[in-house]
Amino acid sequence: GEKISKSLGNVIDPVDLINTYGVDPTRFFLMSEVNFGSDGDFSDQKMIYKVNANLSNELGNLNQRIMTLVFKNCNKAVPAEIGALTEEDEALLATAASLRERTGEAISTQSIDKYVQNMVSMVWDANKYIDVQAPWVLKKTDTERMNTVLYVLMEVMRHIAVLYQPLMPTSSNVILDQLGVPEDEREFEHLGKEECKILLGREVGKPKAVFPRFEVPETVKA
Repeated sequence: GEKISKSLGNVIDPVDLINTYGVDPTRFFLMSEVNFGSDGDFSDQKMIYKVNANLSNELGNLNQRIMTLVFKNCNKAVPAEIGALTEEDEALLATAASLRERTGEAISTQSIDKYVQNMVSMVWDANKYIDVQAPWVLKKTDTERMNTVLYVLMEVMRHIAVLYQPLMPTSSNVILDQLGVPEDEREFEHLGKEECKILLGREVGKPKAVFPRFEVPETVKA
């Protein structure tokens, strides 16, 4: 695309973006698509596709699937009991546990876009896990395993939401509210503390959509 300049009359007002897409989606797009200190490429179409894919379809839908299953099948609370963890469970939890270190390395080199890449990759891993484990099937065949899978996913979502706070503070805290994470346990330092893990049997918030899905207007061109 062409350079943005006042003389060309193609200046993009961040306030207009916020009014159209919201604060958190705007922050997410700019942090993920523009390397710190460098130029970036912007179009409404690109922003809509990015936000719909990574936020609405992947992160938002994942949270909705998890919390709806928990709310409907676990008495509106974190499962009270879980079974033994499998290798798949342990692997996903280990990936989540290493997320703080990996995102920290990105920030140490001012690579905010790499911070976002690590977060998006973690959400992909969680989506793959839920599709393979299929807790909606387990509820008919093995409720203990369903409870375990849902607990693992909630713990992974705790890491994701806590670490997304610098980029999307409002949306992240909506997710943390739904997970039932206390407001005084949402700092990075709480991620590695055993006593701050998702508490068995704790009530959870009613599931609700976190990220809207945007339609591409016919007038929008890349």
